[in-house]
Amino acid sequence: MKMSKVDKLNVSLSKLGFGLMRLPHKNENEIDQEQVNEMVKFAYDNGVNYYDTAYVYNNGGSEIALGTALKQIKREDIFVADKLPMRKITSKESLDELFNTSLERLQTDYIDFYLLHALDRGLLKTINEFDVVAWALQKKKEGKIKYLGFSIHDTYETLLEILKLNDWDFAQIQFNYMDAEDHPGEKGYLELTKRNIPIVIMEPLKGGMLSDIPDNIAKPFRDLNGSNVKFAFSWLAEKQGIVTILSGMSNMAQIKENVELFKNIQDLSSEEHNAILEVEKNIRSLQKVNCTGCRYCMPCPFGVRIPSIFKGWNTNSMNNGSNWISGSYIDYESAEKCTECGACMVHCPQHIQIPDMLKNVISEKE
Repeated sequence: MKMSKVDKLNVSLSKLGFGLMRLPHKNENEIDQEQVNEMVKFAYDNGVNYYDTAYVYNNGGSEIALGTALKQIKREDIFVADKLPMRKITSKESLDELFNTSLERLQTDYIDFYLLHALDRGLLKTINEFDVVAWALQKKKEGKIKYLGFSIHDTYETLLEILKLNDWDFAQIQFNYMDAEDHPGEKGYLELTKRNIPIVIMEPLKGGMLSDIPDNIAKPFRDLNGSNVKFAFSWLAEKQGIVTILSGMSNMAQIKENVELFKNIQDLSSEEHNAILEVEKNIRSLQKVNCTGCRYCMPCPFGVRIPSIFKGWNTNSMNNGSNWISGSYIDYESAEKCTECGACMVHCPQHIQIPDMLKNVISEKE
């Protein structure tokens, strides 16, 4: 496994990080713990030492599943990353309640990499009102948190405001070759690099979209005998300052593919960089909505299956035909349940105007 030596923190992190947001399920409500155990053990045996979860993933199920899976391995050999659910903070007292719940779910006494989760401009008020940074720094002094950081899906300008709050140990940003202009994009990446803040990458495959590109659109990759995943990960892995790239792996096949790729991941040639530019251009010409499938908008109080509808809409536009096998099926009946209440938009990291987009989906119904 390719490793990153992080001098600022005096640690070595696996270039591939295990993101535990999109875990396998036995049914809609039950995570497949046996499969998670197998996946975590395989990742560990193959050099992956960074495991990323969050209080809100799978309504707490992700933390529980990771805590159970980690019983198989030595806690001191790996790094657990977890996140403070900023929108659940209601008082200074709630900070300890939320943090202790995460510790209990994970069955651990400390968290290695702790993040203020999904910061945006609106949450700066919460940070100041409840002295969140001071609280987190106290947890560091107590040894409950080893390294303090944040994740962000907002603009470069918001990033600059966040950087004023603390001398952060690390930062987690959404970055891939389709997101170079926002969230906070290339400018955000360069700002963090300039400040020597280690960077963890989320959504390197843009919610799986960059792994599922049809062959006709990804022809420049095929001409160079490369896979969609290889190009997306390599584009990030060669960049200075990026220490770990998270992949939300949902099954053993994905883990095996990613582990193999990261064993000997290489910098891209100029020809390969040009291929990425061509594929990006092809995707942008067809993409309908900038949804990564993170599911922060769910559950919808009216039963609208927002992520699956948008995934079908985007996939349909690239595959030129709607069917459940290709993943391009669009559930128009579900889309029509939208009442435009706006509850989903409060939580969307991509700031998508979801009700308007659902109207557009419905307008294309034949």
